[in-house]
Amino acid sequence: MLIYHPGFDAYHCVFRMLAICEKLGDLEIEKARLLDFYLLYPALVAKMKLPRLLRPIARDAAAVANVYHDPGSPATMFRDMRHIQEAALRCIAAAGLIDVKRYENGFVTRTDVVVPDAIKGKITLFLASRQPISEFVLKELAAIPLGGSEGLKHRSQLMDHKYDFV
Repeated sequence: MLIYHPGFDAYHCVFRMLAICEKLGDLEIEKARLLDFYLLYPALVAKMKLPRLLRPIARDAAAVANVYHDPGSPATMFRDMRHIQEAALRCIAAAGLIDVKRYENGFVTRTDVVVPDAIKGKITLFLASRQPISEFVLKELAAIPLGGSEGLKHRSQLMDHKYDFV
């Protein structure tokens, strides 16, 4: 039996990563991967170790029903998605939408290449259909530093942070 899941759909991942790039412009590859994961599984935001001021969103996040079901093991799913996320970012870089040199140095930096209006419209609809969590992910979570004991890696428990240079 074949079962579709957007976590393993390279084209859907390209779309989500493009949405992240359009909204944020410049961020670390690892942060882009984490934000992509939480756009795909918004209910898992409730399981993060959020700063006190951001905890009220956990109730909204927990109430979000994921039509593709949340993974049994978020860490395993995040690890399994890595190759697809990296391929999606390479595809966006090959299209000239993110800076290749910055990508090679571990960053996703949006270039001046224009995204067609039809795709921009789809991105807007995609993010609007996941409100208020998509706004929270792309504003509040994105503002949290990636590394360190209070960083996004530690708070998500999806990536090792012990040896981060802070």
